Amino acid sequence: MKHIILLLLISSFLSACSAHSTTPDPLSLYRELTRDKSQLDVRIGAANQYSGSEKICLDAKCDADGNNCKPITVPAPSPLMTNSDDQNYYQLTQDSAGFSHYGAQSQYATDIETLRKRLDDLMWSFKKSGLIDALKQQKKTPALMFDIDNTLEFSAAIDSDPTGKGPAIQGMVDFAKQWCFKDGVDCYFVTARNCENQSAKPTQYWLEKNMGLDAKIVDRFTYFSRNTKQLVCSNLPTPTPNVAYKDIVREALEAERKVFWLMSIGDQLTDSLGEHSGLKVRVPNQFFHADINPNQFATYGVGRCGPLETIAPPLECSIALKPQALAVTNINYCRSQ
Repeated sequence: MKHIILLLLISSFLSACSAHSTTPDPLSLYRELTRDKSQLDVRIGAANQYSGSEKICLDAKCDADGNNCKPITVPAPSPLMTNSDDQNYYQLTQDSAGFSHYGAQSQYATDIETLRKRLDDLMWSFKKSGLIDALKQQKKTPALMFDIDNTLEFSAAIDSDPTGKGPAIQGMVDFAKQWCFKDGVDCYFVTARNCENQSAKPTQYWLEKNMGLDAKIVDRFTYFSRNTKQLVCSNLPTPTPNVAYKDIVREALEAERKVFWLMSIGDQLTDSLGEHSGLKVRVPNQFFHADINPNQFATYGVGRCGPLETIAPPLECSIALKPQALAVTNINYCRSQ
C-alpha cells in the first residue's frame, strides 16, 4: 500500500509540473517524497514466500551470537515453508558452465515484466510532464542508478560473477537500454562487488557485452561500494548493521556532477536506502533478503543467521566520507586494488 500511495503522490507531482503549477520548488517536493524507506515492489500483495536464506536460517541451530548456524531437519514444516519454493519461483536450470537461468514462463519472469512496464510508465511520465526538461533548464542531469547482481545480471544465489559471462535479466536490461544515455538521462552502475581488479574486469566485460556500452562510458559511470577501506563508517553500533554505502556515492555524484536521481534500482534494501535515491525500486529476489538474514549461499554469509539491521549512512559518516567517495569507488581505482 505504501508504494501505491507514493506513486499517487508522484503522479500528482508530475501533473503539477505539467500544468506549470505555482508550487515553489517541485524538485524539492520530489526529493521529499522519495527520501523515506517506501519502495516500489511488485511482490507486495503476492502470496508470502520465504527466501532461500530465510528457510535455511528459520530452523537453524546457532551460537548465542547468531553465528556458526547449522540447519536442522524439521519433520513437519509449516504450510508456508512447504509452499515457499524459490526453485519453482524461478524455474531454475543450470547450463554447462554452471550458470543458473530463470525460466521464460516462470513467476519471476512475469514479475520482472510487470516491473519493467511500471518503470517504463514512470519514465514516460517524467518525460511528458516536462520534469526532464525542467532539470536540464536548471543544469541538473536526470539519472538512474542500477545495482548489477540480481538487478541487471541474473547471478542467482551466489550474487556475484567472477567471469563476466552470466546471463542477463532481460526485462531489466531492456528497460536500461531504452532509457540510459538517451534524451539527457544518465545511468550509473553501482555494485556491491569488491573494489578490486578481480571484480572490475568481469564487470566491465559484462556491461559492454550485455548493455552495449563502450569502455569510456563504463569508466565514467561504474562504481564499487564493498571492501573499499576508505568508504567505511566509524563508530557504528554493535552488532554492526548493514550500511547503505551507495547513498554516499549518490550524494557525492549529486554534489560533483549535478545529478538529480529519478530512481535507484536494486534487489536489496542497501541498494536504495538513503535520502539521495529518487524513487526506491526493489527488483524481486527470492534467494535472500540481506536486510533479514545474510546470504546463506555466498561465502561471506554461510553459517550466519543473526538478525541484521540495514541503515542509511549516519549524517556524520556521510559528511566525513563524501569528499573522497568517488575517488575510492570508481572502476579505475578498483582496477588498481
